[in-house]
Amino acid sequence: MDTMEKQKLSFGLKAGYGIGDIGCNIFIVTCGLFLLFFLTNVMGVEPALAGLALLFPKLWDVVSDPIMGGISDVTRSRMGRRRPYLLAASIPFGIIFFLMFIVPHYASGFSKALHVSLMFALGCTVFTVFNIPYSSMVAEMSDNYNERMSITSFRMIGSSIGVLFAGGLAMPLVDFGGGGESGFRFMGFVFGVAITVFCLICFRATRNARTLPVSEKMAPMGEQIKIAFRNTPFKNLILMYILQSLSVGVLMAGLVYYVKYVMGLPETAMGIIFPILIVTAILFIPVWVKIGIKFGKIKSYTIGLCILSFMLFSLFFTQPSQLNLFYVQIFLLGIGFSSFQLFPFSMLPDTIEFDELQSGMRREGIFSGIWSCGQKTAYSVGPSIVGFALSLSGFDADVIQPESVETGIRIVFCIFTAAMVMLSLIPFVKYDLTEEKFESIKQMIRQKGKTT
Repeated sequence: MDTMEKQKLSFGLKAGYGIGDIGCNIFIVTCGLFLLFFLTNVMGVEPALAGLALLFPKLWDVVSDPIMGGISDVTRSRMGRRRPYLLAASIPFGIIFFLMFIVPHYASGFSKALHVSLMFALGCTVFTVFNIPYSSMVAEMSDNYNERMSITSFRMIGSSIGVLFAGGLAMPLVDFGGGGESGFRFMGFVFGVAITVFCLICFRATRNARTLPVSEKMAPMGEQIKIAFRNTPFKNLILMYILQSLSVGVLMAGLVYYVKYVMGLPETAMGIIFPILIVTAILFIPVWVKIGIKFGKIKSYTIGLCILSFMLFSLFFTQPSQLNLFYVQIFLLGIGFSSFQLFPFSMLPDTIEFDELQSGMRREGIFSGIWSCGQKTAYSVGPSIVGFALSLSGFDADVIQPESVETGIRIVFCIFTAAMVMLSLIPFVKYDLTEEKFESIKQMIRQKGKTT
């Protein structure tokens, strides 16, 4: 067995790598939770138009993510294939996030929506430059099945901390900054600085991370994407994950509306509710790692998805008077959400060995790019679905909401999200890349290398 395969990575390296996802998730979750709310309740943009404004920038990701992955696959530098982009994107990432929450004083709602849409598109682009190479690093750092799950657990703890910062501190920061336009501007500044700092720490901390050389023979980009979709485990995994990301995108965009218009709480209550969800998710990541090692990733993740779906569905029946029950449901939802944070990202690198056996190439960037494209597109469709559901329900931010708005929020936030998670189990049933099969694939790759 290869010495590098047996080697455990240091705590500092894994922790430093995980810190990078704090910055990434401050961006993802703040936009997912509050950008639609910012457009509708602060800028006065009609909900359906606001939802579309957040959808179109993600169409650019369909193109940019695989391209960025392909670029990082063939990059040659003394810092390796991936880390130069972590450095290049860190400062612009924070600046553009800040600019997204500066309110333009245009006369029409369309002009306001277009402005935010363009700024969001820039933010998504710089996010891509950082995140695609960053995500590609796991498969290079180790080729051990369970060590990858350990690395991913550090990343997902970082991810959850970023989610916690975004969900738990965003609205309190807005309130501290004076609320409304000035409050969101203050929040944008604080989080913009934090994003840059966390990204730079990650760049510095991963300086000793293992890297792999550029493959001598690389197919054209279009052919690489076609080959990727002939990878059956990857196809099943990404289809499953897109459906789940669509559910989580609706959950993130809809939670503040559920809290405010269904449970009758002020939006600042997100500073309590979201931390319950995310702290639970953080605490249960090590638990899921142990469960995954004992029972395997596939069986363990199936359990997590069932918990996630059931708790989303149960929220449909919760009444404003049942506040204690609501908090318990959010806690249990966090346990299921924790599995969503961990397992897909630890399974993705495993599909790369399957691809190497087929193609003879190491293409972590292409796979991460396609994966991220699917994730971000699904996340972006979430606010659009919520926006259209609000419009169809008769939502108007300036008046007392009719009962139809509460019903619409319950349907889209609880029923739709639970249904998407359950639907994702259909392709997941066909995913069969177990630890035993993974080790067999690595053995075949080694034997193939000896004969060439």
